[in-house]
Amino acid sequence: MSRLVEITHRLTSMNELADIVGAMRSLAGMRMQEAQQALIGVGTYVDSMTRALGMALSLDQSSGSDTGGLRGHRILVLCGAEHGFVGGFNDRLLESAVQVLQHGDELFVIGARAAAVALERGVAMAWSGSMATHAAAASDSVARPIRELYRRLARAEVLGLAVMYARARPGNSLEVTHRSLLPIDRAAFPAAVPRSPPLHQLAPGVLVQRFIAEYLYAILTEAAVESIAAENAARLAAMEAARENVDRKLESLREQSRQARQTEITDELLDLITGTEAADPPTARTYSARTERSTGRETSTPTSSRAPSACS
Repeated sequence: MSRLVEITHRLTSMNELADIVGAMRSLAGMRMQEAQQALIGVGTYVDSMTRALGMALSLDQSSGSDTGGLRGHRILVLCGAEHGFVGGFNDRLLESAVQVLQHGDELFVIGARAAAVALERGVAMAWSGSMATHAAAASDSVARPIRELYRRLARAEVLGLAVMYARARPGNSLEVTHRSLLPIDRAAFPAAVPRSPPLHQLAPGVLVQRFIAEYLYAILTEAAVESIAAENAARLAAMEAARENVDRKLESLREQSRQARQTEITDELLDLITGTEAADPPTARTYSARTERSTGRETSTPTSSRAPSACS
């Protein structure tokens, strides 16, 4: 295989890679924008649940702080990436998680790629599951760890709950957010004073528990959507860098292709010149003899045409 053919094959492969990188970049940008749009509605939902829980807490004055008799383990829910090509996204999250985890704490990881990185790093996980690839399915990703959490709450195995996730910031930067959820801190829920007490069918204690469950669901959903946006922002930045690298490789291969093509042309010219020199006419004497033979003239005289001898 000639060098030019080899370079041509590499150019074809690199152009295909450029198409793949471009498609992944477009998909990451689309999903990031989709998640950012979804955050508007999710944020409104979180604000509504926060206000509702604050009002319910104002009705239930049975305890100064809602520990609810919690005991057992503290659980940290980590929202990571589901797929790769995100640079150091998962590494940064896990480093932050390790810093806050204490002895006896348990780690829940949402995101297959994040869980794989945790295994590589030797970080113990009590539970792991998949993360949605787009914002519309974020609630499904949250429902699975919430069910596991409720089972543990029913067995009184949970002392506290926190969530950690990344948020995308302008300039392709990420901000790791660590948020404590349980036990509920009443001071974090200033109750708005309504003109008249809200109507309710349930006892205040039961109402608070129902709103706490809805509040946890809202916060974890918001964390999942933020994580999806941040994951795709990290992938978009990685694909931008990959595209620049591919462009440099393509330019280098095009230059090598031009040089290889010129080298082949030069080699063909040298072969042509060498062939011409090999076909040059022989020496002048050989050329003259060949000419005479071709015209039928011979330098020697035949025997039958000799002149008569003197004695005849």
